[in-house]
Amino acid sequence: MNKNLVWDALLNGNKMTDEQNLIKEIDEEVRQDNYKRIWNKYKKHIFISITILIILIVSINVYKFNKEKKIEKQSELFFQATKYIELEDYQNAEKILKEINNSQTTGYSDLSFLYLIDLVNREKISLDLNNLKVKKNSLFYGIIKLQKFNNQINSNIENIDNIDEIIDLSKPSSNWKYLAHELLASYYLKKNDSDNALQSLNTIINSEDASEFIRERSKTIVEMLKKDK
Repeated sequence: MNKNLVWDALLNGNKMTDEQNLIKEIDEEVRQDNYKRIWNKYKKHIFISITILIILIVSINVYKFNKEKKIEKQSELFFQATKYIELEDYQNAEKILKEINNSQTTGYSDLSFLYLIDLVNREKISLDLNNLKVKKNSLFYGIIKLQKFNNQINSNIENIDNIDEIIDLSKPSSNWKYLAHELLASYYLKKNDSDNALQSLNTIINSEDASEFIRERSKTIVEMLKKDK
């Protein structure tokens, strides 16, 4: 190969490398300038966004911490109330359970409602259940309403004001439909409305997914009604 050609190729190669390096340096400077312009333009927004994010994270952690403390506190109060019940100190038990129920912050609020209903049904305390609270999205909403209804049937049937709620709980889509029908039958019988009572009882009897126990109980009541006729 001609030495001049080789030398020219080397010179051209070095020249291209220098040009490429220059282009890279220029590109890098342009990028840095762009970064600086973007930073100068948006740095306030960036600082604000970072600050909001930090505040949000801290707030979430504080909320979780406070919620855990509330649950821990209500747990302690709830088991203190159950201890009072064991000791037959129903006055202090009622006071604590009402305090937990009124807070409406954890599931212990609903459990307290159930315990208070039980104490009323056992005639250990005298309490207006209308003053207690339960949220509609509560896991225990249905059973609490039915327990309250059962209490009213036995103690104050003439002043029941939530019959529509119980009828809603007796609908096919309800998880509490059979217990609701059974209590409705009891309500109608006490109101001397045997037709509606039989309708609720037959709904239970004719339902294949109702438990054998509740179906047999309903059949027994229906047989008694037929004998009375």
